[in-house]
Amino acid sequence: MLLEIKIEKSFKKDIERDKKSGQYSEKDFEVLKSIISSLQNQQDIDTKYKRHPLKGEMREFESIHLKNDWLLIFKIDDQYLNLIMLGKHTQVYKKFK
Repeated sequence: MLLEIKIEKSFKKDIERDKKSGQYSEKDFEVLKSIISSLQNQQDIDTKYKRHPLKGEMREFESIHLKNDWLLIFKIDDQYLNLIMLGKHTQVYKKFK
């Protein structure tokens, strides 16, 4: 079953920031797109991306390491893939402290 994508405001801001930053290549954004597509199609994600559930206040979310320090935070429920945040560890976790 194909999940419907819901994009949070925070994710939209994060992706704009990361596109402008120049820190990530076109290829990095292609990886992001393909992972989102795999999640949307409920396919397995390559283990090198370290998909894992988060803990504490963020326990309802999961994280995928697109690069060593570039994370996609998301949540899957019923028929939705919720794209929550994108960014470095420091950017993602400071929002939850």
